[in-house]
Amino acid sequence: KNQVEQSPQSLIILEGKNCTLQCNYTVSPFNNLRWYKQDTGKGPISLTIMTFSENTKSNGRYIATLDADTKQSSLHITAAQLSDSASYICVVSTLCSPGT
Repeated sequence: KNQVEQSPQSLIILEGKNCTLQCNYTVSPFNNLRWYKQDTGKGPISLTIMTFSENTKSNGRYIATLDADTKQSSLHITAAQLSDSASYICVVSTLCSPGT
């Protein structure tokens, strides 16, 4: 069964501090993992796309890590700002095999 779980469900941190969001998945076969940021009332914005062979990607103050062996990803936000207040979404894509 393919599942994606994020933690924590909500987080309050002080401005200027760092924080980490976790994503665990059981998706197989794995294609890619994406982190999105969604501000209230707006559409999601892609922060990063990671494939099986990539274990770290950065986008400004956002650093995403991926461990394809343990099926875990983290999104690190450094020096949090008020504008970081949003929903963060982890999306995992699978490879479709013929006939499915």
